[in-house]
Amino acid sequence: WFRLIPKGEATKLARVQIDFPNSLDELWTIDIKKSRARPPRQVRERLRQIISRISGRSTNLHRKRGVRLYQETQAPVWERYADENSVRYAVNPSHPVIQEFSGRLSHEQKRSFSLVLEMIAVSLNLEMIYSDYSTHPRLMEHGSLSDEQVKEKLLIFKNILNDGREISREQFIEIARISGIFDRHIEIVEQFASREFS
Repeated sequence: WFRLIPKGEATKLARVQIDFPNSLDELWTIDIKKSRARPPRQVRERLRQIISRISGRSTNLHRKRGVRLYQETQAPVWERYADENSVRYAVNPSHPVIQEFSGRLSHEQKRSFSLVLEMIAVSLNLEMIYSDYSTHPRLMEHGSLSDEQVKEKLLIFKNILNDGREISREQFIEIARISGIFDRHIEIVEQFASREFS
């Protein structure tokens, strides 16, 4: 980008190609290896305008991907709140698991639980997450679970959801699916649900 705009995750989709003849090498301060270049001042100004416009499209595409992800997930654990001056993330109090768990608490316990959720959201280290995802996106994972660990968590999950009201096999599978915990274990989830909700 010739340091005309900052590089970032949201602008990495943008591309600019510049073609110029060898006769302009001197104006562009091209080194012998042709590995570095510095555009003339007039060109830099024009490039800044072009790059800003193109990177704006890239940023919008990046944001739309995030919006689409939230729209496709009926009950995300995290909610994004944005206005003209700020963006913040908070745990979604309407998530089925959180609602069920909160519903069995006393008034005072609910207040304490809300404070814990707020603390988790406020202390979320977005800078570190962004840095890790920008440099090593494929390393970002939630850890692997053994089949026994999955079954143990599913039993806890069932006890949370099935306390005081009946839910169907299909409802259980859907809520487990959108929780994110069992993404790689849907087959075990379905087997568990068929056994427990027959």
